Order: sequence, then structure tokens, then C-alpha cells
Amino acid sequence: MIKLHGFPLSNYHNKVKLSLLEKGVPFVEEVASPSQDAAYLEKSPLGKIPFIERSGSAGCLIESQPIIEYIEAIGPKENRLLPADPWEAAQCRAIMSVIDTSIDAAVRPVLPAAFFGQSTTPDQVARAQQGVLRGIGALQRMAKFSPYIAGGELTYADLAAITVMPIATVVLKALGGNDPYDDWPQLHSLFALLRQRPHVQKVEAEGAKAFQDFMARHK
Repeated sequence: MIKLHGFPLSNYHNKVKLSLLEKGVPFVEEVASPSQDAAYLEKSPLGKIPFIERSGSAGCLIESQPIIEYIEAIGPKENRLLPADPWEAAQCRAIMSVIDTSIDAAVRPVLPAAFFGQSTTPDQVARAQQGVLRGIGALQRMAKFSPYIAGGELTYADLAAITVMPIATVVLKALGGNDPYDDWPQLHSLFALLRQRPHVQKVEAEGAKAFQDFMARHK
């Protein structure tokens, strides 16, 4: 049995949780926050979430992408969420990488200003916006939307998109900007399609409640 450590405020926790649900891999959750305590670092060497444990095995597995690769390897073979063709599988991984390293990474420096009222500058916000737009431009050239982001079948790239990409909207709008996806109808259609799935509804509802509770505590 897999134990998933993390909490639903984390988009990467939600990406892993949604992957487990959609793949049909049994798991349990344990609420955990990032920590630099020595005992915690024995499980998560960078002190981050999410990470997973496996019953009967020593050690843990960190970072969402390796965790997803493991989920695909152990899950039901008939429920493939990564294409069998190596080229198409690599394209899915490339899309996920752009989402993580361009769009999500661009807004991380200004996230404390959006949620905690920490100071920021117009230049920092502008750099975040520019970084997100650069990532969007890359994805627009890479994505197929036929109807899913990488082609005709649901993949982990779709699960990454629906769990990770919305944070850019929340952060930039909180800082007085616009929704960076306003002029991207294909993405809105994809999200509408994905939000028909019960597991997506579950993960998004849990994330929304966690966010509301968090903001209420930090008013």
C-alpha cells in the first residue's frame, strides 16, 4: 500500500493524488507540511511535499514526476496514462516539464505577496507575468487539444495541467493582473472536459476547501 504525504493546498500533492486516483492505485493519505526537522529529512531529503512511502520498503520517493512514473509502472496496465509509444510518452513528459518549470516556477517568487501580503515590486510581478506568458507560448506550440492536451487519450499531462496551471491565475489576479489564460479557448475547453471527471471534481473540491480554510486563518 502506498502512503501519500502532503496536503491539498499543494498543487503538486494534488497532481500526485489525482494520478493515483485516475490510475486506480490504492493509497492512503497522511497530512504533512514541508519541514527541515532531521527526522522529516530522513523521509523527504529536501523537506518538501509530496512524497510517498511503500509498505514493506525502506525509504521514500520524492518529487512529483518520479512518483508519477512509479504510479504508471505499478498501476493497472490496461489503464495507461502514458502513451506506449516512446516518442509520444516523451512529448507528455515535455509538456509536464514546461508546466512545472515555466508556468508554475514563474509565479513562485511572488506567491508570498499574493497570499501573505509580503512586499513585492511591479518589476517582480511583471517578470512573473512574462514567465507565465513564455510558458503559455511554448505550450500553445506543443499541445494538440484533440481533445486532450497531448492527443486523443487522457494522460498525466492533462492531470498536471488541471492541478498545476490554475495557480498562475490565482496569484496574478491577486496581485492586480489578468488571468493569463483568458485568450486561450482550447485550454478552457480542456479544463471543462476534465472537470466532468469525478476524480478531478474530488481533488479540486478538497483543494478549494483547504484554500478557503487557509485564507480564513490568515485574515
